[in-house]
Amino acid sequence: MLLDNIDFNTSNDYLHMERYVNIGSPSGFSDKYITSLPTYAKGSNESFYLCGITFPSNIKIEEFGLKPIFAGDWQMLIHPDMMYNPKNNDLFSVSTDINLNVLLVTPTASSRTVKILDNEGWFLKLNYKGLIGRIDRTIGRSQALSAVEVSNIISNAIDSGKLPKKFFFMREPFSRVIFLKYKRKPYEYGIVFREPFAYPNTSEIKYLFPAFSFFSVDDKNPKDPSILTQLINKQNKEVDDFLFDDIISPVYENYFNLLLSCGLQLECHAQNTLYAIGDNYKVIGVVAKDAESIDKDLELMSELNIEQNIKSTDYKCLRREDYNYHIMHSFMFDFKLGEYLISPLIEDASKNFQFDKAKLVNRIKKYNNTFIAKLPSDFFPSDGKWYSYENIVHDKSKKRPYIPKENPNYR
Repeated sequence: MLLDNIDFNTSNDYLHMERYVNIGSPSGFSDKYITSLPTYAKGSNESFYLCGITFPSNIKIEEFGLKPIFAGDWQMLIHPDMMYNPKNNDLFSVSTDINLNVLLVTPTASSRTVKILDNEGWFLKLNYKGLIGRIDRTIGRSQALSAVEVSNIISNAIDSGKLPKKFFFMREPFSRVIFLKYKRKPYEYGIVFREPFAYPNTSEIKYLFPAFSFFSVDDKNPKDPSILTQLINKQNKEVDDFLFDDIISPVYENYFNLLLSCGLQLECHAQNTLYAIGDNYKVIGVVAKDAESIDKDLELMSELNIEQNIKSTDYKCLRREDYNYHIMHSFMFDFKLGEYLISPLIEDASKNFQFDKAKLVNRIKKYNNTFIAKLPSDFFPSDGKWYSYENIVHDKSKKRPYIPKENPNYR
């Protein structure tokens, strides 16, 4: 994709990046477990219809947050893979009405998160009963509630000036859960709504770029230089200064300030991160998304006297008694943020530009350590190691197997 050809007046090129300028997860699972080809992000279909279902009045429905007007047109939207899967027939057998073509959408990078092609282009995170990548993408009550709670906490922190000016967020202000039965057992079927713009909404932002698109090959235009290479060529800074000042340090500034101000830990890999670009290709800020994936560090909230009214305490909450409490800090910081976002950015830039990588990494470490000094002394594992994750599909009935490694790269 060529920056000079992007139409800043539509989301078409953004969607192209989401779908086709995406190298996928380093785990290799992105293309292993996928949705059906007609609904797959890298597939050839431009769009597909979601199914709308209505249930009788005796079926329990729970809603969280502020409902968009168009969300009242149906009770639940179903991904067609779920609708046409014979294993799910009993889930929807109690429905009173089924509309197979209720809403036209296009897939984004995760495939089960889709963008509506009308209604101002809202995003919908759909319940997907099955693996995408290496994770089951079911949305139950806990996930739906957590997404809205975390969105509200971050929105309030932005509004009160607690977060950096370069911190932007894709809010998820509403979710809905319907309580059904699957194989005669209770089953929670949820959906999460994501706004189509970064918050706070500012005219300075001309376009959003998925972070992974910076260092990924365009499947449709493989000879084009990387977006990061093109972006660097449009700057007036030294390469290492641009990388540090505009691309890397704002990510860490956002990550640490959200921890210190709200007790929330971003899952800040390349798919959950966007860059907001303004006039003359200036980087306005970094945009976090996927509120449901953000950790709520209850211990840190207590130790830093951060008051949060958390109701979704059974999901994505970190407690000191957890066997992986300290490991999770390293896993998110060193592995997901460091190895899935920062390292690929540096590596891509080094392919076409000369700069001292070791000097840049040391600069990043020094910067990060100013924030780490403000955290509890035992925030990261006491053994000095960093923790990654084996490339397997995790059995949720067992403890997650982490892999300790020497010498963290960015702290």
